[in-house]
Amino acid sequence: MWLGKGPIAAVCLVLGGCLPVLAAETSLDETESVYIVSEPEQKSWWLASHETVSETIGEWSTSIDTFLSGAPSRYEPESHLQIRFGSVLGEEQSSGFFDFKTRLRLPNTQDRLRLVIESEKDSLAPESLRGESSQDRSIISSALATSVSAAVQYLQEDIGLEVDSGIRVDFPLDPFLRIRFNQAGDDKTWGWWQRQEAFAYYSRGVGVSYGLGLVYQQSATLRYGVDASITWLDKEDRFYARENVSLQHILNEKSRLSYQLSFLQSGQNDLEPETVLYSVQYERQVYRDWLIVQVRPQFTHEADNDYDSEFSLTLALAIFLGPDYLD
Repeated sequence: MWLGKGPIAAVCLVLGGCLPVLAAETSLDETESVYIVSEPEQKSWWLASHETVSETIGEWSTSIDTFLSGAPSRYEPESHLQIRFGSVLGEEQSSGFFDFKTRLRLPNTQDRLRLVIESEKDSLAPESLRGESSQDRSIISSALATSVSAAVQYLQEDIGLEVDSGIRVDFPLDPFLRIRFNQAGDDKTWGWWQRQEAFAYYSRGVGVSYGLGLVYQQSATLRYGVDASITWLDKEDRFYARENVSLQHILNEKSRLSYQLSFLQSGQNDLEPETVLYSVQYERQVYRDWLIVQVRPQFTHEADNDYDSEFSLTLALAIFLGPDYLD
């Protein structure tokens, strides 16, 4: 019997000695596997930078809201910063542009104040723009030459009032005041808007502007629009007018197409035709809803050039930052 039990005892002894070792190795492998899986993934520098700046914008908004109202902010920050830059490729020469706009919402002030910091357009009359609002030799030179304005904006939504009081950072400093009245209405298909504006700059003079637009929503993905506006500048003693016909087509959740035909006029006493523009813009979200690529081919017909066609291609990148754009 002993001899019969010997091999069994030997097998049991070997297994008994091996099982703890096997169990220990399995436990070690599982521990290493858990450790590797739980290791945090490091974000790329551009995602980390976007997150840091977006959080900073929210903190600044909350701090300024608390300071101006004298009470701790009880609301989630809804402020944002938009940066847009790119190149305009023409038949004879190319240029770059750089624009930005920061809007800090201050809800503790009965939601009537905003702090607006933005790049100033080259012209006070948007009707005169044939391309981007600020173009220079390159993106860097445009950014360095950009004039910045900072203003406190007062809102009274029941009457559509917006009042901007601020300073254009230039040499010398250029204080300004802008007053706007906005009206709008819509139903399921038709919509309209109207805007009256008066502005005064210390060095750039005063002016008034009026605009009117009509929108037809054919479907959830297709919208037609027509609008007209006119601006008078005292320092130039000149009127600038513009009419736009547009169509916007949403291709999918990330892409859209926009078509626009524009007619520009100007003059001191009588408006004279100056330019006809036709452009198509393709826009696509390349990362979430805060990184957008824009491509816009455009044909320009100038009266001074006998309305000969001139082609240009605008390539732009738009970046949105703020608490609403955090992952």
